[in-house]
Amino acid sequence: MVALAVAALIGWGCFVGATEVVESLHTGVLNNRKGPDILAAEQPLLYWALIGFYTAATLTAAGLALLVLAIAMRGLIGARGSDR
Repeated sequence: MVALAVAALIGWGCFVGATEVVESLHTGVLNNRKGPDILAAEQPLLYWALIGFYTAATLTAAGLALLVLAIAMRGLIGARGSDR
């Protein structure tokens, strides 16, 4: 059950990250919470480098969430099916 909760938490973080990436691609502005925003028109190299990094991080986290979910499901199904 703990692994299922961890998978849900990671999945929620992936959803939030993906919506941020999609929103910044639509607006052309990367919201920098701790400093000035990064505009695609003014700093294209930095903008696209960060968008690529955020996308890769979101996809990696989504893969981790799926892996943890598979482990949780295997543990739940295996606990019911075997005689322990």
